[in-house]
Amino acid sequence: MEFFAEILMEMLGTAIVEGGVSAASNRRRPAWQRLLVLAVLALFCAAVFAVILLVGIGALPDLPLISLFLFALDAIWVFLCVRRLRKILRAFSRK
Repeated sequence: MEFFAEILMEMLGTAIVEGGVSAASNRRRPAWQRLLVLAVLALFCAAVFAVILLVGIGALPDLPLISLFLFALDAIWVFLCVRRLRKILRAFSRK
């Protein structure tokens, strides 16, 4: 049962992230719809980053090396997400 839940969540997460980026970049969609997709995508990413950060904080007393790895991983992903978001928002301003 765990296997099916993992596959389902992986497919759903991939569909949200990849589909959201392509939908937000599509100029044929109205601006309000693209902004709504971007907001949902940003909330999804913020939730994932918050969970990683909380796990890193929780593991800090017992496993400081793993906590440091989680903080670095979270920082890298936040940087990449902000970079992608700026790229999409730059497409809005070229309109």
